[in-house]
Amino acid sequence: MKSDQSSSGSSPNLTRQAIGIAFAALFLWLAFRGANWAQLLHYIKQVNPVYLLLVCFSGLVSHFLRAVRWVILLRPLTDRKISLWNSFCAVMYGYAVNVVLPRGGEVARLVSISKTEKLPWAGVLPTMFIDRLLDVALLVLLLGVTLVVFPTAAFADMKWLVPGGVFLSIGTVVGLLLLPKMGAIIHWVLGCSLVANRLPASVKRKVESLAEQFDTGCSSLKSPVAYPAIALLSIAIWFFYWLNFFLMIQAFNLSSQVSAWQCLVVFTIGSVGVLVPTPGSVGSFHFLVQQGLVFVSGINGDQALAFASLLHAICFVAITCIPAAICFVVQSRSARKEQLAQRLGTSAAVQE
Repeated sequence: MKSDQSSSGSSPNLTRQAIGIAFAALFLWLAFRGANWAQLLHYIKQVNPVYLLLVCFSGLVSHFLRAVRWVILLRPLTDRKISLWNSFCAVMYGYAVNVVLPRGGEVARLVSISKTEKLPWAGVLPTMFIDRLLDVALLVLLLGVTLVVFPTAAFADMKWLVPGGVFLSIGTVVGLLLLPKMGAIIHWVLGCSLVANRLPASVKRKVESLAEQFDTGCSSLKSPVAYPAIALLSIAIWFFYWLNFFLMIQAFNLSSQVSAWQCLVVFTIGSVGVLVPTPGSVGSFHFLVQQGLVFVSGINGDQALAFASLLHAICFVAITCIPAAICFVVQSRSARKEQLAQRLGTSAAVQE
């Protein structure tokens, strides 16, 4: 019976992985079909290595800021001081696992921080949900701003772009301001007779559970001190994400062809590609960033693909996998030293 349940539970996971790999293969084919490999290598060899180091630094700073923000979200769960190092390691494990298993990094991140900080996973999970929600909100806000500043010459007939961007931007800001009260708002809606009498009991329980998760995850957001800090950290995280793109523009010596605003547009397009459930955003990132550079700035397709490929490799190898491996080694050594100290202490107590 147990094996049947295990197999039935693993089947959807295998299906999702297969779909993710299929999407990755499709987007890789779309990106690299007809590519001139000699030209790709030529463009990569001409890159300024100083800017590549700056990209690595910028990427690590964004991960560090995310760890800081998560520590603030986790504070209501314990009276103890939460280790920023453990938070950073958990974030890195999450990104590293996502390179192989789409969305699997959330589990790795949850397990890591729950184990190292001895926190209940039921309490940690809502903070991760709010963490992701903040990212989605910032992405939508970024999309709204991008639509406003999008090159109007290319979309002269699309009169809805600017109003649509303004609406998205204002709506996102209002949503972020209401986020700390979202749990209470959901409970109020459920209490209305019009909704309470028509909503099935099973659906109502799920929505109530969602409201409770909001309340738990938003505990820090209700603090007049923590909420501004979280807001500033969220903006800073996404600034450094954009800075990765901008520095790579300098590395490829494309500053005369790609302005800072155009870089913002390409960055937004690439960020949307990260939402596609492919392992490590493979394929979707390459294709969308390439197409974005070609469409927005009109640069050579092979050069755009070289840009996307090198940036992706740096982000998911030098900025993610290598730091995650270092975190694992350091944490493993610390854990072994702690276990040894506990054993020595136990032995000494027994001898006494």
